[in-house]
Amino acid sequence: MLERVDNATAIIDAGDILLSAKAKYKDGDYEGAIVEYTLAIQFHAHIALAFCCRGDAYYKLDKEAQALADYNRAIELDPKLSIGYYRRGNLYSSIKNYALAVGEYSQAIELKPNFALAYSNRGFAYRELYGEREAAIDWQVAAKLFAEQGNSERAKYMLDLIALNTSIDNLSGMLS
Repeated sequence: MLERVDNATAIIDAGDILLSAKAKYKDGDYEGAIVEYTLAIQFHAHIALAFCCRGDAYYKLDKEAQALADYNRAIELDPKLSIGYYRRGNLYSSIKNYALAVGEYSQAIELKPNFALAYSNRGFAYRELYGEREAAIDWQVAAKLFAEQGNSERAKYMLDLIALNTSIDNLSGMLS
């Protein structure tokens, strides 16, 4: 019985710490967030989202190796955690490894088919690899999903981006 009480106390403590860590992250105190996410992980080393969030804080501090290790651990703990693949995709994209980024975004989309941000970012990675036409396919899906999810500002941005790239393509074709 004592073991259950201690475990329940640890869960409550870890939850409080995670809330505090999230607040620190939101306030831009990434070092403080890392300390608190690490403490929460010490309470419960199986909380995949804690690793993912700590990875985000490392990422904000340009500590890509630590961020990648945390994203990897989060995915190892929960292979269905779509946000882990998405964040790992963002990391790969930021270091210009667009092929790996596309794979990560694709995995996130497979796990969560309505993941508008993953479509949007995969579109940007496709643009770097293959050009605007391939990117526009994902941006169109992202625009539709953003609209369905009530994010009209993001949906409009995606549609504007498609229109801009189409205009540039048309102008380039006329000049050739």
